[in-house]
Amino acid sequence: CDWAWSDTCCINKESSEELAESIRSMYRWYRDAHVCIVHLADTDSTAVLEDIRRDQWFTRGWTLQELLAPTRIKFFSRQWQPLTPDDNDKHNGQLIDVLSTTTGIPHHHLRSFLPGRDMIKEKMIWASGRDTTRVEDKAYCLLGLFDISMSILYGEGSRAFLRLQAKLAKVKHNLDIFEW
Repeated sequence: CDWAWSDTCCINKESSEELAESIRSMYRWYRDAHVCIVHLADTDSTAVLEDIRRDQWFTRGWTLQELLAPTRIKFFSRQWQPLTPDDNDKHNGQLIDVLSTTTGIPHHHLRSFLPGRDMIKEKMIWASGRDTTRVEDKAYCLLGLFDISMSILYGEGSRAFLRLQAKLAKVKHNLDIFEW
């Protein structure tokens, strides 16, 4: 690995054009990363794996794609200690069990997720308990999971989620988007 990228530090939020491009590209960046490093700031290195359930990381909207997109992921505690001895935590059965219980996401999707416009209800359920700082991000953080592109318009509020639902309804021609 020649370099590292941090979405918190590397996205210029002062440029609406760069921010919009980053939001539309983020899923691909996570998927194509050599490894996605997850720092669980609320999880102590002495904790048992089940204790990660209380970490705030699992309540944030943007971390859903961070969990599903990469082919290789590594979880670290607050003290930057690895939670498992594995190189790829997607291969650790015990951790996958805890992640599945915590998120409601089946094991096979945690290990190998394919984005697309299927499983609308399930993806909406996975995202429903997660929060975002900006209301528009409730929609924007799901674009990669559904493999959908749409305009990023901060200031539109909850209309962003309505636009996402309209795009999904148009593509799928069913009303699964309202059953979650």
